[in-house]
Amino acid sequence: MKKRFYIKDCPDRKAVHAWIAETLDTDKYAKTMKPSKEGVLFEFKDSQLDIDALKDSIEDAFVKYGWHGFLNIYQGKFARSSNYGGLSLVTNPTYRYDNIPSNAQTLGYPRNNIPDELFMKNFSLFEKIMEKRLDKDLWSETQEFGMHHGFKYLHQHGIIDDKMLSELLDTYEDRKDVGERINKDTYPDTWGFRNWSECSGHGYLGTLRDRIKSSPVRSRIAQIKGIDDKATQENANKYLWHRDESWFYELRINLALDNPENAYGIEIEDYGTKSFTPGNWYVWDTYVTHRPYVAKPMPGHKRTNYVLAVSPWFDWNEEDQCWEQNEFYGEKHPVDMVIDGDVIDGLSLVE
Repeated sequence: MKKRFYIKDCPDRKAVHAWIAETLDTDKYAKTMKPSKEGVLFEFKDSQLDIDALKDSIEDAFVKYGWHGFLNIYQGKFARSSNYGGLSLVTNPTYRYDNIPSNAQTLGYPRNNIPDELFMKNFSLFEKIMEKRLDKDLWSETQEFGMHHGFKYLHQHGIIDDKMLSELLDTYEDRKDVGERINKDTYPDTWGFRNWSECSGHGYLGTLRDRIKSSPVRSRIAQIKGIDDKATQENANKYLWHRDESWFYELRINLALDNPENAYGIEIEDYGTKSFTPGNWYVWDTYVTHRPYVAKPMPGHKRTNYVLAVSPWFDWNEEDQCWEQNEFYGEKHPVDMVIDGDVIDGLSLVE
């Protein structure tokens, strides 16, 4: 019998997908299951896409619904980027932050109890955190136990030495703005973003949406613009490194819409860079550290991606407000689901 998980039963301290995964021990598959095709980055052609119609509808959507800069994720300051942003394709109807427009919910949120300038002045710290894959745990630890606890967490894991720990404790007064670990219905709650947004159906966006078979989760239209000089390019590349969830929980399929002068692409840790071909879709395990990259300053140009994220092994039941295990759970790798057309119609693997 397929299992059902009602979101009302998920404790506040857990993101819904993490709660379900821990209940079922889904990681036993995530740690051992491999795609039928070898590779790190998988590229797909699309036989049904009208790329010009999609680009036109996206530009119309920006006019109608706005262009929302990505909220910084390195500090507590509420500030939106002018170079990276777009629109949210999905929403969480029970999102805790009512100061965020529904069409911008998947475009970042500031961190709790993190000094505004900590990583801006010491970016090497963030690089070390990413190398050890401690970023998600650090955010949760500081949210629940405060700023000073976060510094001690960095020290405990060898990110900072005794001297820097002492300096940070002396420099910053302890802050405990939340005082409990809350993940459900917050930005880290990937499966909380479970309903298509209004803008996701605008014009040809709706035609593309109708082809998608799996339940959407954290999806967005992501645009890079204003990379007019070397300093802006270097800064963008520097601060776009990040990790998302594993493709077993958040299967991301990135559709590239434009790539002037082959200047835009993706860089994946221990893999390298790949320039995007407009009209093609790209899949990789987004739990691996990665970043969108810009190869050179591109004054007057922009890069737009349709970033589709789905839950591969669970389907959302809106009527009963629950996630239902589907026939692919533990049986078929998410990449093979894309290859076989189980996620979206019309794609073919580039080999």
